[in-house]
This record gives sequence, C-alpha cells and structure tokens, in this order.
Amino acid sequence: PTNPHFLQQQEEQKLSQIQGHYTSLKATQARFINSQSTLTSLPPKKATAMIPLTQSLYVSAVVNPQSKKPHDQTVLVELGTGFYANKTIRDAHQFMQRKIELTAKNADSLFQVVGATRRNIDAIIMTMQGKMNERAAEA
Repeated sequence: PTNPHFLQQQEEQKLSQIQGHYTSLKATQARFINSQSTLTSLPPKKATAMIPLTQSLYVSAVVNPQSKKPHDQTVLVELGTGFYANKTIRDAHQFMQRKIELTAKNADSLFQVVGATRRNIDAIIMTMQGKMNERAAEA
C-alpha cells in the first residue's frame, strides 16, 4: 500500500513549488502595472531622469521625445527575454495591459491549483488520522 506520509510530503512539496510560481507571477504582474503607469508619466518635452541599471545603480539620462504629439512618441518595450520593439505609448500601454491580464489569468489558475493541493493534503491528513484512530481502537 501507498505510504500516506510519503503522499503528504509529495503534496506539500508540490504546494511549495506552486506557491513560489504564484508569487513570481504576482511580482511580474506588479512590474507590468508599474511599467504601464510609468507610460502615463513620461514628460511631454525634454527632461532628465535617473535610469536604474540595477536595484542600487542608476545613470542620468535625457528623455527627449522625438514627436511633438504625445500619442506618437515611442518607447522601447521588452517583448520577451532579449527581444525589444519600438512601440507608440498607446501601443505600449495596450501591450502592458495584455501582459497584466495574462499574468492575472495565470495567477488565478495557479491559485485554484493551490486550493486543490491544500484539499489533497487535508484529505491525506484525515486519512492518516482515521487510520491512527482505528489502530488506537484495536489496541
């Protein structure tokens, strides 16, 4: 027969991994939300800004819009690891919105899996307690 302690450990390990993925997705979603809100605060004319190179290292830069019309200004958007594209601010905003919605959908799916895994762990614990009660009654 299958060892309930082993099953419980497997499910708890699975739960830990899923929770890690969930946390990562929520952090990614927060970055997309931050990027999207930054798009609305870009200066309409030439301005200086501090650009982060790392979490504690910045470089001074000049933001110089190439277009006189704010909706025609372009930004460089990371499409994926190592892939970038110039997009208008409007297109970049829509791109970020799609990313936010996708990460939210994936996080919600993982949240459902977390709930199911927790229920599995609870069922295993209840089974183990039932067997322990049976053995105690027999003794």
